[in-house]
Amino acid sequence: MINRHTSFATTLLLRKLGSGFVLVACIGLAEAYSQEAPPSGGSTIASQNAAMVPRLAGPWKKLVGRPPLEKWASDKAEPVDFTLFQADNGRWQLISCIRHTTHPGGTRLLYRWSNEDLLSNDWKPEGIFLSSDPKLGHAEGTVQAPFHVRDSEQHFLFYNSRGGHLMRSPHGINFEPVGSKAIFPMGRDVCILDDREHSGKWIAYYTSPEKGINAATRDHTIRARTAKNLVGPWSQSATEIPPITPPAKGYAFVYAESPLVVRRGNYYYRFEQLEVFRSTDPLKWDGEAVVSLAPNDPLKLLAPEIVTDAGNDYLVAYQWRGKDPRGIYLAPLLWE
Repeated sequence: MINRHTSFATTLLLRKLGSGFVLVACIGLAEAYSQEAPPSGGSTIASQNAAMVPRLAGPWKKLVGRPPLEKWASDKAEPVDFTLFQADNGRWQLISCIRHTTHPGGTRLLYRWSNEDLLSNDWKPEGIFLSSDPKLGHAEGTVQAPFHVRDSEQHFLFYNSRGGHLMRSPHGINFEPVGSKAIFPMGRDVCILDDREHSGKWIAYYTSPEKGINAATRDHTIRARTAKNLVGPWSQSATEIPPITPPAKGYAFVYAESPLVVRRGNYYYRFEQLEVFRSTDPLKWDGEAVVSLAPNDPLKLLAPEIVTDAGNDYLVAYQWRGKDPRGIYLAPLLWE
């Protein structure tokens, strides 16, 4: 992670609106995508309480590819789950899990790029953002799936390593850990939804591998915990929210990975990768997908987040396969 995707940052931070979404500057959208205004009935942000359906409104644009790691470099290293947000200095921050490095253990660490303009591809490599630290209870070589939200004029960054960890920053540049251990137990790929306006709580969705839970998805499911404050305490019990989409051939648990939930108007929208479901209850989901945003190849782009700014939404995802798979891509998103 907009959020693998939020809440509200300098504008709207969402890996998830009020949940893992991220803010983005959309100045120059028309020039960047050579598009006219949205068609009648279309809006970049749902301004009505009616049920909406999202659709891609332009081509995917590559933002970053394989990073120039200063150590633990590998020609197989690749960015996967990420988060994207704007720091208080106005500069956009893209923090991604990098896997297949030469770091001992799980090979995963977090890397950061920054850019003045969200839509340009000249992102500046800022170096390794975080690697595993035994003093914080991390599993060696396993820090992954960052997710940014903003609350009370502060920036918060969730990630997983033997549980859900939290970092905090006053300006969105330098982050410090909140405590010295995980703030709640979880699997991986966390998404945070700000549902305080409706339920008075934050909701954390995450991937949960559990022996015997679902043979069809190789025993992967999605669970959710709630809290009144980001720093906790988080609920001891977790609600199961199993995947709805049938398992994909060759990747049985893909739809139980990198959950994304956002609220627009009176409805919640849940992304199982690029399959989108709609509900009036953020903890109860059923029925058919309202749209597939990747009908030709649902596994090409994964771990979506939504970034929003100045009335324009963007869908961001990492490309898993294709001619140039090693990168994070962005496309404009409309709601109709």
